[in-house]
Amino acid sequence: MREKKARPAGGPKILVVDDEAAVCNLAGACIRHALGAHYRVSYARNGKKALEAVQRERPDLVLLDILMPVMDGFEVCRRLKSSSETEGIPILFLTALGEEKDIEKGLALGGDGYVIKPFNAVTLAAQISELLGPPGEPKG
Repeated sequence: MREKKARPAGGPKILVVDDEAAVCNLAGACIRHALGAHYRVSYARNGKKALEAVQRERPDLVLLDILMPVMDGFEVCRRLKSSSETEGIPILFLTALGEEKDIEKGLALGGDGYVIKPFNAVTLAAQISELLGPPGEPKG
């Protein structure tokens, strides 16, 4: 069970990590439309940039693709979950890899959820809400 974490004013911060700009933009728009404009969304275009952004921004959730240049999402997840500073940040995979072995690997590495592309905005919003809890209330 995660420790409750107070959120700063301005709503939850979500880091969207995908090498395709169109996916980043679509995911960000879905988050704001389905969950509310108060959600703060930032983007990273590869795994290395994602690790840098997590250290700098401390997001409340990472929405993570797997197939990316420089460093794949599995490795990003492994590194985040192996660090005491970032192990509590929920990771929701958003990827085209939909085989059972891929899902099992992502969850075994510490991923907290898995959404397959092409994704449904309602499903994505529901998964994010499940991981973060209602806006303004820490998930516990």
